[in-house]
Amino acid sequence: MNRREAPINNSPKRLKIWRRRIGARLFPPLVWALIKLTWKTCRVETVLGDENLRSLLDSNEPFIPCYWHQQQIFCVRYLLDVADEDSRLKLGYLISPSADGDIATRMFSRQGVHIIRGSATRGGAQALREIYQRIRQDKISPIVTPDGPTGPIYECKPGVAMLSQLSKAPLLPLAYAASSCWYLKSWDHFMLPRPFSRIVVGVGEPVHVAKTDATDGFSRVCTAMNLSLNRVSGLCASEVQSKA
Repeated sequence: MNRREAPINNSPKRLKIWRRRIGARLFPPLVWALIKLTWKTCRVETVLGDENLRSLLDSNEPFIPCYWHQQQIFCVRYLLDVADEDSRLKLGYLISPSADGDIATRMFSRQGVHIIRGSATRGGAQALREIYQRIRQDKISPIVTPDGPTGPIYECKPGVAMLSQLSKAPLLPLAYAASSCWYLKSWDHFMLPRPFSRIVVGVGEPVHVAKTDATDGFSRVCTAMNLSLNRVSGLCASEVQSKA
């Protein structure tokens, strides 16, 4: 008589799947609670260059807010505050089609933000087409992290410039600095302000992308964005330090 084969033990695999599912359920509300606590306990003292965003709103045309991946918390807060007070700003959030993106989608979908799944930084044709349609047809201004979702840190990728050229929506650099913050051990050294920190937000001048910029692989635009984002970051840091 043939011996029966021993059943395959899938319990470790199943346990891993269940942990992932539970994490996907519990992680977003926990992170969102931490973000809201940070927003509540920290104070935005100054917004440098606010007129740059307001002038774009007056043009009644969409634009592409951009900030480094590490500086999300208070750049998002600033944009949400503006959208709350000015209905002309229809914010979108460009989220990568990944597991981390699933978590971010759950976090922001209830904040009145139009979620767009795709990656402008990687320049995927299908993703760029979908984002382009949301910009031109729905007048959505999609938030983009030019160095995301995996880096290198502080390095603008050409897909962002390509999206701007196709959609004719200018890139708007944003940054923030905190009087005291933690830096997480992640590829982007994510900034998490300590409770009761003073915050300065900065908005740079819009960067427009011309048709001729494609001839050099958008290197001019990427260089301009790198310089602008780092410059605004530096101005924010100097402003925070001056009020210490």
